[in-house]
Amino acid sequence: MGVMIPIHINLMKRSDLIRHIQVGTKTKKPLLYKETIMRTNVTIILVFLISSVFLSFTYINEIGNCFISFTNPGNLTATAPGRLPATSEKVRTIKTDKGEVEVSRIDGYRVLYTNNKKAPFVNLKVELSEKNSYANDKKNLIDNLKFITANTPEMETKDLIELEFNGYKVYGVSRKTIISGNILGLFMLFPENGVTVFFDFLNTKPEFRNFTSVEDYKKLRDQFIDEYTKYLKICRDK
Repeated sequence: MGVMIPIHINLMKRSDLIRHIQVGTKTKKPLLYKETIMRTNVTIILVFLISSVFLSFTYINEIGNCFISFTNPGNLTATAPGRLPATSEKVRTIKTDKGEVEVSRIDGYRVLYTNNKKAPFVNLKVELSEKNSYANDKKNLIDNLKFITANTPEMETKDLIELEFNGYKVYGVSRKTIISGNILGLFMLFPENGVTVFFDFLNTKPEFRNFTSVEDYKKLRDQFIDEYTKYLKICRDK
């Protein structure tokens, strides 16, 4: 956000300038007009430079390409990113222990990752909050995870799972069985600038899975998040 800097420049009236130029041939008064113009130009240049510096630190409220360009996971294939339709609702409702709350979503993408049997395993969603709502959205989304794990049977734990990968903290919930449920795990990453990354780990029929146990699933789950965050860190540091 640019900063408006007030400029106070005392310019002489045109009639006074003409009078100073006409009266006296070798006085210093005729130089006043040139000095004023020079000072004005210097002030304008300084204002432009200062404004440029402030603009360079503007809050970037957009989804960068790094979040949706991870295309080389170790054992999965990425589909092309699909963007949230422009006509989609900019606010959605989720459940928490305190009731239903709203979360802003002004833009979003989805990338599906499939295994070697063409079955989807990771549904990656990247959403953008309204700038002033990000902190509250983060709180509400974490509260939603707590609500899910506390009120859903067959969960790994009734507490929120917190993991760290490559300097990023990830919050989530996960099932303790692969026998039931279309979604085995829900995890979230909050890398700032209004962005939230959702990792939905999907279940499917046994013949299409690339895992045979909960331990196998968790290993693949953690491997994906580790590879994604490693790529994200390298990409954003460029």
